[in-house]
Amino acid sequence: MRDEVLFHWRVWRANRSLTGSTATQLDALDGKPFVFFPLHAEPESSLQVASPECLVQLSTITSLARDLPAGYYLAVKETYQTYGRRPSDFYDQIREFKNVVLLDMLELGLEVARRAEAVATITGTAGFEAVVMGKPVISFGRHNQYNVLPHVTVVDREEDLAPALRAALIEGVDRDQALRDGARFLQAVLDNSFDMASYDINDPETVPAEILTAACDRLVKSLEPASETPMARAG
Repeated sequence: MRDEVLFHWRVWRANRSLTGSTATQLDALDGKPFVFFPLHAEPESSLQVASPECLVQLSTITSLARDLPAGYYLAVKETYQTYGRRPSDFYDQIREFKNVVLLDMLELGLEVARRAEAVATITGTAGFEAVVMGKPVISFGRHNQYNVLPHVTVVDREEDLAPALRAALIEGVDRDQALRDGARFLQAVLDNSFDMASYDINDPETVPAEILTAACDRLVKSLEPASETPMARAG
């Protein structure tokens, strides 16, 4: 009972800290160039399983804050699934960095990515959204689908981060080409997707027959020669 009560208190405290007047609003960054880093829920398979090489988010934020070019900010935003579950001093440690701001948790991530100069992520969907918008992406996860795009830089080693940030923010990318590549990537994803119909992630034991059929069809298509697949046609 004590743990349950304390958990609800931590959620209340985190909510107060990450929303409203105690958090940074996106409009406050108008005119200030920034890189967007969305936090992952933990524990989560898309972090601990999909990116075993890089899964300590506070360490990643520290590296970004250290290597950002002068005049740039790092905007960090919490996810709804995790607030109240972090260590007690997690947010305080982030706020210690003078070039890092904690955004209001209620800000729309898609809009934050749209206003950012670049997006840095481990395996988040913010990276997917950014590549489609033609934004430079710093990817710490080595297995993201979008890592193949030219305006995505995969950081394998710590010493590669500073050059990657300079290339994305100072040298920039060909935005028109990045938009074209992002559009082709999105179309390739759509071509290789299928409707999940009535599937309920909260009830994985009951999978409709039409979903199994669609999944099998896509598996067969994925085994076709590369030159015949939609991804190959998308380049």
